[in-house]
Amino acid sequence: MQCTRSIVGFLGFAIISLLLISKSESTPLDDYVHAADPNFGWSVIRTYEEPDYILYILNFTSQKWFDETVTNQPIWWHYLCISVPHKFTRPNTAFMFIDGGHNSDGMPKPQDNLLSLTSMFAASSGSLGIHLQDIPNQPFRFLADPSNRSRSEDALIAWTWKAFLENPSNPYILLRMPMTKASVRAMDAVEQFAAKLGAPVPKNFVIAGASKRGWTTWTTAAVDNQRVIAAVPIVMDILNLQKNMHHHYRSLAGWTFAFNDYYDLNITQDVDNPNLNKMGDIVDPYSYFDRYRNMKLLQIQTGGDEFFLPDNEDAFWTDLQAATGGSFIRRIPNAEHSCAGHEVSLFFTMRSFYLSIYENQPLPSFKWTKTSNNTHGYIRAVVDFSVGPKPFSVLGYHARTLNDKRRDFRLVIADPNHPGKAIANPVIWLKTDVAIEAQTATTIVYSLTIANPLNGWEAFFIQVAFPGPDGSALELTTNTQIIPDTYPTNDCYGASCIGTLV
Repeated sequence: MQCTRSIVGFLGFAIISLLLISKSESTPLDDYVHAADPNFGWSVIRTYEEPDYILYILNFTSQKWFDETVTNQPIWWHYLCISVPHKFTRPNTAFMFIDGGHNSDGMPKPQDNLLSLTSMFAASSGSLGIHLQDIPNQPFRFLADPSNRSRSEDALIAWTWKAFLENPSNPYILLRMPMTKASVRAMDAVEQFAAKLGAPVPKNFVIAGASKRGWTTWTTAAVDNQRVIAAVPIVMDILNLQKNMHHHYRSLAGWTFAFNDYYDLNITQDVDNPNLNKMGDIVDPYSYFDRYRNMKLLQIQTGGDEFFLPDNEDAFWTDLQAATGGSFIRRIPNAEHSCAGHEVSLFFTMRSFYLSIYENQPLPSFKWTKTSNNTHGYIRAVVDFSVGPKPFSVLGYHARTLNDKRRDFRLVIADPNHPGKAIANPVIWLKTDVAIEAQTATTIVYSLTIANPLNGWEAFFIQVAFPGPDGSALELTTNTQIIPDTYPTNDCYGASCIGTLV
């Protein structure tokens, strides 16, 4: 009898998983995320009455990842902050921002930066606003780590990458597994909480997150593409991982100092390791493009990111558009990886995107091509406002590298005289006019032409602003063109890719 129940239960779980994962075949990421875990649970530990909303702080346990023989902290718990607006005007969808933090940070407060912005989002949109913290639940130690160090952020991810590259038989060691599961289970907890509170239970979610949480935004959307109707991955565009890593090496003639945790574990010499491709099959969003077919996607990137390059999209953009029928990007000039000082602008962009989707208003029809030759680079962008909003402003941005040693637009670089330290690299993005090449009653064609620099490299893109619901504005950009189309070094292969940090 017990055996029969187990078989029936497994079949039910398998059917549900197949329904959830759309057209692509199931991967170990699907298997891990959708496996039941009796450790899941939540409780309300604090309530804040605010003028336009009530903020509930939940102690949320998402899972048990391995056991005490693998890590010193297998139980993953998080602060799950839910802002409930006094007036629900858009009750059927919720916005969830996936964030980091440390489990020693203390209980969140309403005035905390990104939490307050998420609450603003909830109150102004009339929807639940969720701020999920502690993704990953850090810091913690791996018992097999000879350094016995307490790891966080990239140091955690790098360790799990190294473990997989050495032994790909255990894909569940990849940290993206529990990070994604925690985000999916957070949506389950929100639904349960809303039902218990007597508030509208969201049918859909729009999710966002930055950096490692940006990667988790991609994978959460892939494994739960029934509930997630839109996603905003922020400062995470190293999709098509192996190709983009080679592009990174050629562009910087080495590896950004921000990759230090991966460099320390010799992962840079494994760029051509076949197991890296196996890892990509499991955690690279590029492997899940078909699952985003019915989803709205908006990438937000920065012009001076110290992790990722401004033309990373070249490795996957065409494939993403073919798979989805169209997605969007906004690149923020004069901003680094943390988006410091740009948080409000970033949230206003996400809010406009969210409102347009909820109100079922057409998003912009905004497409472009970019080319270059021996003398100049050129971007041609077409807006068709017969099927979407008409733009109300346009401008261009361009920036030049400070030397010809690296194709380098980072705002922060490694100090060549003091290894391990970083110094400013003031590559400034300047505004420039954009030409109207043609205009009809329903279309506008913009163009931006930039001459090749005498030395170094020049990058440029076009930014167009569109009106959105409730007086909002949606700023979108083209991809970035870098001229000339040359690199400071040849490509590497195999162990020669170990390189140096720059």
